[in-house]
This record gives sequence, structure tokens and C-alpha cells, in this order.
Amino acid sequence: MKTKLTLIKIFSLLTAILAFTFSACEKDASGTINITGKWAILQFQGIQQYEFKNGNQFQYDIIATDSVTKKIIGYRFRSTGKYSIKNDSLIMFDQVNYSNSKNSYGPVTELTPVDGPKTAAYGLSLNGPKNKLSLYFTCPFNASCVASPMVFDKQ
Repeated sequence: MKTKLTLIKIFSLLTAILAFTFSACEKDASGTINITGKWAILQFQGIQQYEFKNGNQFQYDIIATDSVTKKIIGYRFRSTGKYSIKNDSLIMFDQVNYSNSKNSYGPVTELTPVDGPKTAAYGLSLNGPKNKLSLYFTCPFNASCVASPMVFDKQ
């Protein structure tokens, strides 16, 4: 009888923990993560920049800027589309990709449509002050991938 009572207490405790856990997940699913704005990674030869706009639209650019004036010198790549956030996942879809045919930086007018992924999915997190956006992805077996996560700074 004592064993049966102990099992009931353990089962009740586990049920309460699971109920609390899933109720916490529902709050995240309501879209409380807000990434609207510009996020960038500064690199040796350019900048990777996401702009998440109202209406769940995004634009991703690889650009070069003048080191003094910070004005854009040229574009190498652009991707536009829509995004959604569910829990800690960022899904970008209906993507249209553009690239500089010379494989260098140039005016945005030199970007031409190219084949590319139509959908991309990442794990995402924001740090405490919400000024760093981390995007996590899974690299397929035997693939050559950029290290995960990619950390973007709020602009």
C-alpha cells in the first residue's frame, strides 16, 4: 500500500511538472519574440545583414560599406521573403534570391535572380538585453557549413 501511495505521489508530481512545462511553451508560441529591425554581422570583406520588417517580411543582404562613412559601396547577394516565429524556431519562406553575376560587390541594380533555397529554418534566441540574435542551424552530414550559431548585433 505504501509503494502504491508513493507511485501516485510521483505520478502526480510529474503530471504537474509537465502541465507547467507545456503551459510555458504556449506562451512562447504566441509570438512574444520580437526580432523586428536590422541585425548584422561585420566581417572582413563585408556585412551580412537581416532586416525583419513589420508584416513578417524580411530582407537579407551581403554588402560592402565604406569604413569611414559607413555608406554602402555595393551589394553581393540579397534574399527577400516572409518569416514566421514559433517557439524558438525562425522559418523563412517564399524566398527570392539575387546575386551579383560578377561574384563581386556592385550596385543593387546589378543583382539578378538566381536559383536558391525557397525555405530556411533556424533555431533562434535573443540574449538578455535583446541586442544579439543567435541563429542556429543543423549542418547535414559531410557538408561544409558555417559554424553555428551565427550571432547578429542589433543595428
